Amino acid sequence: MFAEQYKTIFLLLLIFLGSILAVNYAPEQETIDTPAAEPSAEHFALGYSKIQMDQLGRADSKLTADHAANYSGSMGTKLINPVMTVYKKTTPPWVIRSKTGHVSPDGNKISMNGEVFIDRVAAENVREINVKTSNLRLLPKQNYAETDDWAEMVSGLERISGVGMTLYYQDPLYIKLLANVKGQHEYK
Repeated sequence: MFAEQYKTIFLLLLIFLGSILAVNYAPEQETIDTPAAEPSAEHFALGYSKIQMDQLGRADSKLTADHAANYSGSMGTKLINPVMTVYKKTTPPWVIRSKTGHVSPDGNKISMNGEVFIDRVAAENVREINVKTSNLRLLPKQNYAETDDWAEMVSGLERISGVGMTLYYQDPLYIKLLANVKGQHEYK
């Protein structure tokens, strides 16, 4: 009986020593460096909506997005499918939309990334305007937008395009195309 117990203890001791040797003499595996993970959002919102009011308490602009993720520090807020609506007193609102966007930490700059569409519907004494561009930078307090990319404005039968654009979406409308400007005007 004692002999069988010693055999079991001796066998367990051999397995234990074999395991220690295997661990100590196994070749070291190289560690794989993984890229740094994107920092986690401080908070996020699904169906994000923010309304900015003017001095008289009327809606001045509205920013909506399917998803908004706010990051601490200098990262600001990332947006998915943002839509910026800028209300005007006497004309229809301007609607600016893109696939992704970013709001600076102070809220004074908005970047609309990828394809960007800027639209204003027609009304009495104003024509419909549609602008197509990409990678637009907005300064909402100044009613100002700019891009270094190609832009095209269509209004009625008029079409004008060029590379680089500055736009003041106010009354009166001011748009300036910076290079390779082409225009088309048709008379009825």
